[in-house]
Amino acid sequence: MPSFAELANYLSEQIDIGTADIILDEPWSLARAKPSSNPVAASPGKPAPMNSQANFAPAPATQAYPQNNFQASPTPRPRAYSAAPAKIVIPESAKPANPSAYESARTLGEFYSLVAAEKLYAKSNFVQGEGNLNSPSLLLVIYSPLESYANGYFQSDVGQMVARLFGSLQIPESEIAVTYFSKKQASRAVLPQVAQVFKKMLEKEISLIAPQKIVFFGEKLLKQALSQNAGKILDFGGTPLEFSGIPATALIDPEEMFQNKELKKITWKIQIPKCGFFG
Repeated sequence: MPSFAELANYLSEQIDIGTADIILDEPWSLARAKPSSNPVAASPGKPAPMNSQANFAPAPATQAYPQNNFQASPTPRPRAYSAAPAKIVIPESAKPANPSAYESARTLGEFYSLVAAEKLYAKSNFVQGEGNLNSPSLLLVIYSPLESYANGYFQSDVGQMVARLFGSLQIPESEIAVTYFSKKQASRAVLPQVAQVFKKMLEKEISLIAPQKIVFFGEKLLKQALSQNAGKILDFGGTPLEFSGIPATALIDPEEMFQNKELKKITWKIQIPKCGFFG
């Protein structure tokens, strides 16, 4: 009986990747059945071999074969397995799920209330968007909140630097909204399947905020939210993109800019002009 354990592991790993593309090598194949030790049982219906002379020497014209000496071999039937195949256990992550409650939210307040109730945010400090959440000129997406943002993003040192940067582009703080990809603190990039859930939530949130432009900060968002693996944020940043039909781009993480003035210069002199969003 064939073993499906390797196939089940392969499917589980492929699902965990979180994409529709086949990325892993397919390691599983159906093993051939071992031949029977009984030569007669192993070859049912096979005629006995003829010697080489009988195979190739022409028969005399007057020779006649007795009718009972030769019979046509029956057509062999496909070999069937008598035992039922082993069941493949489908991982929980692969099972179809009903639409989440937040997908039917009609207001931003309702959306945040329903998302905060999701299992991903159970027993965590949920942080919702802030600033102008009603059709702002610009929406800033940050990977996750930090303790320094506890009093509001623009109340932090990094937030004030960002406000000055866009103020220089004639976009005042009053025209900016801020939200988080992961609405709880995350010390590292989340798993791909979790990122797919966060991305779906963000798409719904953006449809309710309705910003004119979106800026994603940092390399983790470049890969997980914008699905861009073309290069590093240092090189790819500022490339004009779209997210949910809205003009979008990715820039260097402001936390990194705050620590390194050279990165701030790259953002200001190269990446912002490159995207073409700000005149």
